This record gives sequence, structure tokens and C-alpha cells, in this order.
Amino acid sequence: MIKIENLHKKFKEVEVLKGVNLDVRKGEVVVIIGPSGTGKSTLLRCINYLEIPDKGKIQIGNLNIDVESHDKKDIYSLRKASAMVFQNYNLFRNKTAIENITEALTLVKKMDKSQAKERALTILKQVGMLDKKDYYPSALSGGQQQRVGIGRAMALEPDIMLFDEPTSALDPELVDEVLTVIKKLAAKKMTMVIVTHEMNFARDVADRVIFMSEGKIIEEGTPEKIFFSAENIKTKNFLKQVRL
Repeated sequence: MIKIENLHKKFKEVEVLKGVNLDVRKGEVVVIIGPSGTGKSTLLRCINYLEIPDKGKIQIGNLNIDVESHDKKDIYSLRKASAMVFQNYNLFRNKTAIENITEALTLVKKMDKSQAKERALTILKQVGMLDKKDYYPSALSGGQQQRVGIGRAMALEPDIMLFDEPTSALDPELVDEVLTVIKKLAAKKMTMVIVTHEMNFARDVADRVIFMSEGKIIEEGTPEKIFFSAENIKTKNFLKQVRL
């Protein structure tokens, strides 16, 4: 489903991604862990061109992009193939929960309004937000806003969903409601790449865990391998610090 080859990204003189290679199979849930500032979120943002990589190749499904030779149509196609769920929800503040979803469907999927509303109601029910469909973001808790954000991404039926620390901005008591929605998507075999600091969640939901450090993938494997028998000293040291 996804193939990333030799991906590089610099911000001024700081090299954030240093030749990342990553394969994700259809239906696989890949969780990326690692210290802050190590390039995890930048990797996600480069996959759908919210950040423009400097070098490398990105493949999603049948779409192939060489970072050094592509056009605007390629970028548009890449963004249609993926959907991002952000740390801070990124909902339209002046639109209700249902409007946040129908807006995406009418603009991106070119659905007519009645069809978009029907789809949005189905999605809101799936994420447990149907009773809040007419609420504006300011009237919703952080967890509720994030569930609408996940619903908006789901509605677009992307090939892959990208989650950039989806619970990091939430109060602790709101984390579980969001993680439950993501677990339901995992059970449906939605292809997902998730950056998270929630280690127990990573262990429960991932088919494969990737540990990143200093702009590189250092180690990867099943949750059992990474959490209980990691081989790299950097992975071991990181997990010692984050374990309860």
C-alpha cells in the first residue's frame, strides 16, 4: 500500500529525515514511536505533502512520486489517497460537526449535498458523535472534536489514514474515547500509520512497531519484539524511560 524510499527532509540546516525507507502493507497498522524531535511527525507530513520532502520516492497504491520530478496533479492525487488526523483536530471552527464532514465530501469527493449529509450521518454514528451533529467545535470536548476529525478522515475513504499523535492534546480522561475509535478502525483492517506516545495503545493496536531516532528508522518488529525483546540500545533506553 505504501512504499517510502530514501526520504530526506531538511529544515534550513537541520536534517530531520535522513534517508527513511518504509513499507506498509494493505490493512496493516504501523505505529511509529520514538523521542520527540526525531522526525516522526515530519515523516507523516511528507507522506501526504503537507511538508515537501527534499529527496526520495513515495508510493501509495498505484501512485508513484519521485520527489525531485513531479507536478501539482501528482501531489493532488497523493493527498486524495491519504487522510491526516492532526494533534489539534483542525476542525473548521465556524462549522458544526456534520458540516465539517459534509464540507470535505462536497469539496474533495464532489458529492451532492444530500448524499454528503447521508454519508456524514453514517460516519458520525460510527464515531459515537451522532447526538452532537449540530454542535460547533467550541461546544465539544477535545475528545469529541478529535472523533469528528477522525470521522472526517474516514468519510473520504482514503487508501491510508495517517494519525499524528491524535491524543497528545487531550486531557487524560478523554484519551480512551479516541483510542477506542482508532481500535475499531484497526479491527476493520483500515491501513493506518500512527505516531503516538501511548505505549500501551501501540502495543494493543499495532501489527508492527517502528522505533525512530535522529531522523532514521532504528528498529522495527512486532509489538512483542519491540516492547519485550528490542535489540538496539537506543530502543531499549527509550522504552525504559517511557514505561510506567
